Amino acid sequence: FFFFFFFFKQKTAYEIMPSLVGSEMCIRDRYRTLDHQKMDMYRKFDEAMGKLQRQTDYRNAVLENKLGQLQDEYDKKEPQLRQVIQQAGFEQKFVDEITNRMEEAIEAKNSLLRSLKYSLAHAQKAYNDAIRVYEAKLVEFGIPEEELGLQPIETNTSTMPAGLVAA
Repeated sequence: FFFFFFFFKQKTAYEIMPSLVGSEMCIRDRYRTLDHQKMDMYRKFDEAMGKLQRQTDYRNAVLENKLGQLQDEYDKKEPQLRQVIQQAGFEQKFVDEITNRMEEAIEAKNSLLRSLKYSLAHAQKAYNDAIRVYEAKLVEFGIPEEELGLQPIETNTSTMPAGLVAA
């Protein structure tokens, strides 16, 4: 029994086709350019989302503070109003009308607050959906998920697609 081992020298791309060498360099340059652009896009995206998050947090804090101040003011003025009404001896119909107007004003403010809360949830959902789409696309392009570093906002909204971001 004879065993023959043949050792073949592996040919380089240049030996196979000299014209490929220039193409390989062009592809590597293009890859580096695209990689820099990708990193720049990550940075800009992170900056934009950070700015949006800070603005949203600030607006929420301002609204919460304002709501607290208004509630305190209401709690102080309601007994005063009742006392004035009692001392003035107004008719019950007039008191009911004033009470209804106050309740309507409060309901209008509450409606505005509900609308703002919905807008906040909508913006958070859009942000989280955008992150999911970006992650899926970037993973498709071969970027490992652990390198992405995109963090969704914790929220009580669904993770189901809402159609806010096109895939």
